[in-house]
Amino acid sequence: MRMVFISLQRGAPPLGRFWNAIRSEKRNITFAALVFVFFTLVGYFYHDLIGQWMKQAGVWDQFEQKAEAIQENPGLWNTFGLIFFNNLLASVSMIFLGIFLGIYPLLGLTFNGLLVGVVLGSVSQQAGISPLTLFATRILPHGVLELPAVIFAAAYGIRLGALVVRSLAALLSPSGLGERHRSAWRTFFARIPVLFGGVAVMLIVAALIESSLIVYFSK
Repeated sequence: MRMVFISLQRGAPPLGRFWNAIRSEKRNITFAALVFVFFTLVGYFYHDLIGQWMKQAGVWDQFEQKAEAIQENPGLWNTFGLIFFNNLLASVSMIFLGIFLGIYPLLGLTFNGLLVGVVLGSVSQQAGISPLTLFATRILPHGVLELPAVIFAAAYGIRLGALVVRSLAALLSPSGLGERHRSAWRTFFARIPVLFGGVAVMLIVAALIESSLIVYFSK
């Protein structure tokens, strides 16, 4: 039965395999989403304090440099390329740097959540716009795909960190690294191409939407 199930999975359409890869990590995805939402709220309610810290740490300068690079050449494809490759690099980093005990994806979720919260808090205060309106009109159109893609990537980075911790614990135990641990590693790496492909497609569509909105509002 297990061999039949595996063969059916391999013969499934790409969307079905991607859905299976996501469903298999629903606990880590839920955890990653809660971390992101929590720090978004922290960033929003303390946007003055955290925004000041970001400026002193040079984080805000990097954010402004990316915005200036888009403003210098606000064409659709230049804007699309900057947004897409930046998000793709962030997602890939969240997955594979999770090998360091899952710390990096957690930091990435924290930072991105704080950044979204600070932007929502600062812009809504300066422009006199409701943060919900700002989120629905400026972030949600592309964020509906971009944010889940980043969360999916972070969840797999957290899974990688958990695998490392469990494998190290097993190596230190008398029984050593058993078949269960080796099977978990094989399953993880088998799902990575499917996850990466799905995340890349989501980020492509999100970048197209975001770059189109930027070009439209810059006119």
